[in-house]
Amino acid sequence: MCGIYGYIGREDFNSSNILAALHHRGPDSQGTWQRTVGANQIHLLHTRLAILDLSPAGHQPMVDPKTGNVIIFNGEIYNFLELRQELKAHGVEFISHSDTEVLLLGYRVWGEQIVERLDGMFAFLLFDSIQQRLLVARDHIGIKPLYYAQTRGGGIALASEVRALMRSGLVATGWDEQSIYEYLIYGSVQEPRTIRQTIKAFPPAHYAYIDLRTDLATISTPIRYWNLAQHAHNHIREPTDTSHTEVLLHTLKEQIIADVPVGLFLSAGIDSTVLASMLAPVMQGHLSTFTFDLQDSTRDESNLAAMTAKKLQLKHYVAYLSQETLNTWLVDSFTAMDQPSSDGTNTYLISRASLEHGITVVLSGCGADELHGGYPHFASIAKLYQLGKYLGDMKSLLLPWIENIKGWHKHSIYQERLNLLFQQIDSPSRMLRETRRFFTPNQISAFLPVAPDFYNLVANWDDETDSKLNLDVETLISLGEIKGYLKNTLLRDSDWATMANQQELRIPYLGRRYMEKVIQIPWSHKRTTKKNKKPLLSSQIPPTLQHALHRQKTGFDLDYAMYLSGPLRDCLHAAFTHLNQAHGFQLNADQVEHDLKIGDPAKQVRRYWALTSLGFYLQKHS
Repeated sequence: MCGIYGYIGREDFNSSNILAALHHRGPDSQGTWQRTVGANQIHLLHTRLAILDLSPAGHQPMVDPKTGNVIIFNGEIYNFLELRQELKAHGVEFISHSDTEVLLLGYRVWGEQIVERLDGMFAFLLFDSIQQRLLVARDHIGIKPLYYAQTRGGGIALASEVRALMRSGLVATGWDEQSIYEYLIYGSVQEPRTIRQTIKAFPPAHYAYIDLRTDLATISTPIRYWNLAQHAHNHIREPTDTSHTEVLLHTLKEQIIADVPVGLFLSAGIDSTVLASMLAPVMQGHLSTFTFDLQDSTRDESNLAAMTAKKLQLKHYVAYLSQETLNTWLVDSFTAMDQPSSDGTNTYLISRASLEHGITVVLSGCGADELHGGYPHFASIAKLYQLGKYLGDMKSLLLPWIENIKGWHKHSIYQERLNLLFQQIDSPSRMLRETRRFFTPNQISAFLPVAPDFYNLVANWDDETDSKLNLDVETLISLGEIKGYLKNTLLRDSDWATMANQQELRIPYLGRRYMEKVIQIPWSHKRTTKKNKKPLLSSQIPPTLQHALHRQKTGFDLDYAMYLSGPLRDCLHAAFTHLNQAHGFQLNADQVEHDLKIGDPAKQVRRYWALTSLGFYLQKHS
């Protein structure tokens, strides 16, 4: 796991600020490479967090001694050993044991088709010295970030973080107001936009080229090399449980390869319990697990997680923090964000706690809910969609009925949310977007009168999954979650929250071959029911760990109301003041503080947290 930065252009270039901005992503070493190609300069910068081959042989930028090709790479190629053997069969000789060299020399043999062979998480820039162009690529699902921008002087800059692009001084600094509006809808900025107007996210599962021989450097139209939806049409006929187990175990064995200590974030839920139970016999005492003690009996999972670890004979650590330390870390989590987020603080806390035990690589159960239908709205959206089909043209009568339900005037927000949901009853993907909505149009217009029509912001988005793919409802919801909430919130947060602590997070459930396998399995084999949660995963849990199957889904959640009305009160007031003064909001911090103390609903409290995070970020980076 590392930080990368590339620049092509003619402007004066200073690498020091950029390397400083990326240091937390790669504290072990840093490197630069520069060349003149035609009228342009190309600069490749890298900061390294050493995971595989800790020797200088794994240093980057890495140069192919035969071709002169150069690579900077962030991430891990999990099937690098398999690819290494294939390349040896082609006569390729290696001087390191790193996956970076496999990627670089694989390009020598296979060209850009190397990306189609990769199972991993990655973003990389590879200079082709013969064709005088830069290959740009990002992993299949967007685990690793990659951003790019046109510079003021007509060049192109690319980096692992938005903040690194800004620190270069080459990119215009304006905020993207549309992204701020979308943040209010979903609690995160939606790719390809970023919080900065001139910076865009490079799309997952794509590669592109920058031709260095032209006077004005431009990125070619990205080419898609992988599409999960295409695999969804290929239903599996072989024994499902056996094939699923084999692929998941193979994925885990690949993802625990490291030359540094490996750990696991362990909750009391199914997803991480499955990983722990499958890894325990493989790692034979070398796996450490971590849980955070929330000191809240209604939500704390630490005792059950410790029970799981004890039964599996794993080294287990529970993070107990003083209130003073926790308050400091919460503010630090806001500071660590590359872009504002309503989430991610929980990952930051457990990551920072586990780092104190020397863990550099950690595994997470992220992604299982999206693939296996773990969220309750998988069932509710499917039922609503079937209801809409059953009613046909009569469904238009539902909206007036909803608006006139007796007593709705007391719960106008719920009425608005249900109304918005039923307006999208013909589309599972659009219903999912409404289900994921943070603030409703009326809520937004109450505190941001200058905002555009928020209903149209959602309704006008491309809906390729519903209209073009001809897939079953639950698969459409799964793909929508992966394309939306997973990519724009969970994965982005997982990256900044762990990299801020100089730690690499690996996500076995998002291994490419594993995703291809699961998406092909019929929902009759993986659908959650009242008696059987995520059956494909539940079947992997031994009888001694059945407590994981019966616990209500909670997640690792903080008492946001207590913190916003107490230790983080000043943060809330400062954030709201900045949003009001600099961005036209009309927020009343005193009223919010009063509502928090008298007990606002948990979902509303999360929205106050989202606004605090947004205001904190915009003020800090103004």
